[in-house]
Amino acid sequence: MRRWEELRAQLDRRGIEIVTLSTDTPAEIAAGRHKHGLSATMLSDADLAVTDLYGLRNRRSVAPGRGRALPQLRPLPIPTTLLVDAKGIVRWIDQAADFQVRSDPERVLAALREHLPDARSTT
Repeated sequence: MRRWEELRAQLDRRGIEIVTLSTDTPAEIAAGRHKHGLSATMLSDADLAVTDLYGLRNRRSVAPGRGRALPQLRPLPIPTTLLVDAKGIVRWIDQAADFQVRSDPERVLAALREHLPDARSTT
């Protein structure tokens, strides 16, 4: 997320909003937002309800459970980046097999130029 914040000025000029969906709890999101100075809209999907609605549960990756005496595994989503236009139409999607990998911001900027050329300005 810090890399995205570095691109904040470019995204703002284009009228692009960042919205994240995470399996972190709202408290964990708030702590991370404060710690890293993040300004994106960050939403919790701790029970993977939205993830499952869109078929984005990663069937191959799990993470250690939180706050339990005996560690249990919890499911993870497939890391996914979407570009959605003002009408709600998905114009571009990028996914990674590894739950630790996220879309490179420069790759997303290139996709913005290609798939959302009518955004406020070109960068």
